[in-house]
Amino acid sequence: METEFRILDILSKEIGNPMSINKLTEKIKQTYGTAYYTNIHAETQRLAEQKTLRLEKSGKSLITELNFENYLLIDLLAELELIKKHRFLEKRPEFQMIMLELNTYTKDIPMIKSIAIIEPEKNAKLNRIELLFILRKTEDEKQLSDLENIMQTLQQMHTIRIDSLFLSDDKFIELLKSDEANTAKEILSNKIILFYPQTFWMEIRETIEKGIRIKIEHETNPNKISEEDTAYNLARFGYKEIGTKIIHGKQIGIEYIITSLLLKGTARRIEAIPIIIAKNENKINYNLLLFLSKKHKIFAELYGILDAVNQIKPMKTLMKLLKDDIAKGQKNIKYNLDEMERKMRLYNVFE
Repeated sequence: METEFRILDILSKEIGNPMSINKLTEKIKQTYGTAYYTNIHAETQRLAEQKTLRLEKSGKSLITELNFENYLLIDLLAELELIKKHRFLEKRPEFQMIMLELNTYTKDIPMIKSIAIIEPEKNAKLNRIELLFILRKTEDEKQLSDLENIMQTLQQMHTIRIDSLFLSDDKFIELLKSDEANTAKEILSNKIILFYPQTFWMEIRETIEKGIRIKIEHETNPNKISEEDTAYNLARFGYKEIGTKIIHGKQIGIEYIITSLLLKGTARRIEAIPIIIAKNENKINYNLLLFLSKKHKIFAELYGILDAVNQIKPMKTLMKLLKDDIAKGQKNIKYNLDEMERKMRLYNVFE
């Protein structure tokens, strides 16, 4: 049973990345400390016979991945999430009351499809919680406001930092199928679905059934995005630096690029942010961008830029975002509007 759990756990973190039994054994050993090829091989064969896994020969290797055509896989993955939740809370009893209250306060909010805790062990050591809420689309904005207030209340009650990422189900799937590195694809490699795991995995199954390719990736560190990748992605988003040779690089989501520029704090590069925001108004997922800014403690800097851009070139998405009073209780960093506008005009933002 434990071997089955470990196999399913690793493969559920590597959707879109089929792996050999050797690689699977290596990953299990990295995660759990021990793994024996013979046991992994035998259990993989058994799960393939049950059609829980796909198993194919490639040269001398056997390649395996989850078989989403098997409807019963969803139940197994839901059970997997419950076991992981139980093990996490057993080791972290101080989180049990928070989870109980989270369940109590959110159970009557119908827009919630599922809730995941992100990088639970790493964040617990830092006395913080990161949560992903996948939401049904609704015209009832009060539900989201209520949810945000609940998270604020929980944070104050337990003196623990709680950062929440709210994504509608369609936006979540949009991010999963993107060719760009983004947080949604990376969350799946280190998360526990706290509430409604069957709903979550059914959504993944339905997406794959539609022929949409999902490929889970591992966390991008905005501090470590290379100069070459930064320049390449800035050019993709409409900001080509004079004299910079553009080399084809890794496609990285605009939210990560903006976060990286703010973290590195280079004045020349920060000048690019208003320009790529104005040129990519409908590409930016502001919920994701705000989540990253809070996670990396650059919210004040980001908010100041968003406020300045909206004053220079008002945009519907920004106007709505700023109207929601997202900066309540936060300091606001001011930027030179005249200099920002001059630079934006140089890059033809107003055409």
